[in-house]
Amino acid sequence: MKKNNRFLKFVISPNDKKTIRKFLVQHKFSSSQLHNMKNKGGRIFVNHKQRHFNFQLHDGDEMLIVLNAEEPSDLIKPMTGSVDVIFEDDYLLVVNKPPGIASLPAKARDSKTMANLVKAYLISKKENSTIHLVTRLDRDTSGLMVFAKTSYAHSLLDQILHTEDFQKFYLAMIYGHMEPASGLIDLPIGIDPDAFYKRAIDHQVGKKSQTVYKTVENYDNGSLLELKLLTGRTHQIRVHLSAVGHPIIGDDMYSQKIDPRIHRQALHCYNLQIVHPVTKELLNLKAPLPQDMVILKSVLRGERNG
Repeated sequence: MKKNNRFLKFVISPNDKKTIRKFLVQHKFSSSQLHNMKNKGGRIFVNHKQRHFNFQLHDGDEMLIVLNAEEPSDLIKPMTGSVDVIFEDDYLLVVNKPPGIASLPAKARDSKTMANLVKAYLISKKENSTIHLVTRLDRDTSGLMVFAKTSYAHSLLDQILHTEDFQKFYLAMIYGHMEPASGLIDLPIGIDPDAFYKRAIDHQVGKKSQTVYKTVENYDNGSLLELKLLTGRTHQIRVHLSAVGHPIIGDDMYSQKIDPRIHRQALHCYNLQIVHPVTKELLNLKAPLPQDMVILKSVLRGERNG
């Protein structure tokens, strides 16, 4: 872990809790992080003197927190390859994932995943290579993925993941036209009883799932949609669009048909709007539409032969 992302500085204000433990909880340290701070080499200094969790704080005190070092797991092997970095600082790494590569290794597979590639990338920069995956994408969905560089940044991001401080926008090309042209799909999602790897609408035990959509462009036999996730269920966009009768083009799992115009679901996470968990800067990050979806859009517009 880089030294500068292990250091956190605070000045105690009148609104802050006045013991170190309560202050840390107030500032979103998780119970596991408190445990690691205490037992795995973390240190806390107040006005340049090392202090314990029960130390009493006062307004104006200067606190320096030195996070414990992290030991990378051997479960994810580093594998070299191209990593398209959209944003990076001491706390976050946002990459543009191409289609056809998984986010994380599966037990039955040893092929390259984004986690393997990112681990090798971090090692090449002589940074701590512990993988903190914040958002994942299906193997055949492209676009923006977020990794945290520290467990603290990961915890902060997890706490805002489904709030207005962390907004995820997708582009999808679908069969047909949505009526109305914009709106909210609010349908609970559960595991498909006929296939554990699929998801389905389940009004009995399904989890609340909400997707906001708006039509960007209509074609003769399809549409381009922008979608915003309010929840984060597995296959959420794919299941919701299929359920309302407009599955994603190329999504043979949920459309039940092979489409020769594209060899995967035409779904791309193109925009993330994140309030940076440490600096509080608003990040507005974008990934361009990949080539296969650009070609599909031209076909749908009638600009080229499909």
